Amino acid sequence: MSEIKKLKRVLGFWPAYGAAVGLVVSGTAMFSVGNVGGTTGYATIITAAIALIPMMCAAFAYGELASMLPGSGMISDYTLPALGRFWSIFSLLSGYVVLIAADGGTQLVMGGLSMNSLVGIPQPIVTATLFLFVIFINLRGVGFYGKTEAIVTVAMMIVFALLSILGFARVGETMGAVPVNESLSFLPEGGWTTVFGTVGVAIWFFIGFEFALPLAEENKKPYRNLPYGLILGLLSIYIIDIIFSAASVRYTSLDVLLNSAIPHVEGARAMLGEAGFITISLLTIAASLTTANAYTAALPRMLYGMARESLVPSMFAKIHPKYRTPWNGIFFTGLLMFITFLYITMNGADVDTVLVFINTASITWMISYAIAMLNVLILRKKYPDFPRLWKAPLAWVTLPIGILGVIYAIWTLKPYWMNALIAMAIVAIYALLWLNYKKIPIFEKTPLENITKEIQTRSEYLPIWDEKVTEWLNKQSPR
Repeated sequence: MSEIKKLKRVLGFWPAYGAAVGLVVSGTAMFSVGNVGGTTGYATIITAAIALIPMMCAAFAYGELASMLPGSGMISDYTLPALGRFWSIFSLLSGYVVLIAADGGTQLVMGGLSMNSLVGIPQPIVTATLFLFVIFINLRGVGFYGKTEAIVTVAMMIVFALLSILGFARVGETMGAVPVNESLSFLPEGGWTTVFGTVGVAIWFFIGFEFALPLAEENKKPYRNLPYGLILGLLSIYIIDIIFSAASVRYTSLDVLLNSAIPHVEGARAMLGEAGFITISLLTIAASLTTANAYTAALPRMLYGMARESLVPSMFAKIHPKYRTPWNGIFFTGLLMFITFLYITMNGADVDTVLVFINTASITWMISYAIAMLNVLILRKKYPDFPRLWKAPLAWVTLPIGILGVIYAIWTLKPYWMNALIAMAIVAIYALLWLNYKKIPIFEKTPLENITKEIQTRSEYLPIWDEKVTEWLNKQSPR
């Protein structure tokens, strides 16, 4: 039997941090920063801080789960031993398939709108070009692009941070920028009701930080680097976004920020003139491309892994004989993104249509965060002696607070409940029908011992964790 090829543990803290902050410069994340600024004005600092609370609690949960099971899995792996197969399928498909369907095409539209505002090329042409490029490079499996994307993403984050700081520091006034909201009161129209009522939209500032978790099998100390990477990443996102928002509000009409489909571009132009406009436009185009590419790379591989476990049709487990890429999954992902981009474009690519897609995805994604926090509490109760090299602080207090925070954020997104419920109902019906068809017990839980042994088998030796887990396994009697 040939030896299993294993990923090398060569990564440290900074790659984990970079992956955690990567989506701060996605087109829709920057859109949300501008849009929330148009609603809450200078009080965005409060709205974003409230939204940060459940996200930080989710980071605590993911940090503990990654320290327990430092494999390359995502929410489905963590849910299998806690809640069973149905919720494992539901958490991944409702959290990530719905996300990529809703946000993937929206990202490409953002890139098209930015190019249109920059040089006048029609948005549908640019969006279609970006879409075809993303599908092509993923079908061909261009390794170099995938290896450099993390570096490019961190570089874009640095550019966005510098843009925010320069705008906030009034550098643009030397180039003709004029403050228009200097006398604006701190609280927006509607007062605290508006501040608290916009929390659900502000969640999108942070959502996606857990994309650092698949790096666990390549990290030298995932039980430390991942938790602290997630926590510091969220704090960095908060600081950068509130600085950009405050600068945008100072120099831009709130009506423009609230009603534009590219409010971040309008804000950058107002605070730093043409230099800010060109920089943020190019940044949005690049961010749309890298985020859509990350989605198109990630979802087919998630489906590939699920197909290997018979949780989705076997067609998703097929690999192209020449390019060694999951073509069926890539075409499926492309179809989801294409439908979104086509719908948004046909509806004029306006702010309301964009908000429908990202807020629907936000609801379903937050459900997966709540499941992650619930997983920690269940696994602590069921496996109290399992070695945890990093533990969520005050878990029985912070995680319930996080779950309540997620519920509150979803409550503020009432106009989008029906869309999210329909999407989740489709996922739930699929999971029930598929598990019944395959004669797999719906709520069967996978023993933690099995998942742990699988990670030990497929991943490179991990000092401390391997010794403690082996010791724990030796003590277990058949459950």
